[in-house]
Amino acid sequence: MDLSSLIPIVAVVVGVPGFIAFVVLIIGHTHKMKELAIRDKELELARSDAALGPAVDALNEDLNDTRAQVAEIQDRLDFAERLLAAGSPLGKDKSGG
Repeated sequence: MDLSSLIPIVAVVVGVPGFIAFVVLIIGHTHKMKELAIRDKELELARSDAALGPAVDALNEDLNDTRAQVAEIQDRLDFAERLLAAGSPLGKDKSGG
């Protein structure tokens, strides 16, 4: 029996599924590498976020202090406006003396 006629058939039967399996493995490996790259970026961002945490907290405290100061200034301005609207002079007592 001449086996040389079976070589192309065996090559197709073994080669096509082998090639498909190889392509699937390469795609899977590429997908895994992309996932690992994304995880590395997430870890890097988490580390940088941890380093920025105290700075962000300090800025939030400064912002809250500034808001409190602005609210106090607004209260003083409202008080001054009410005094001016009432028409009472600042240097005189209300008792008339």
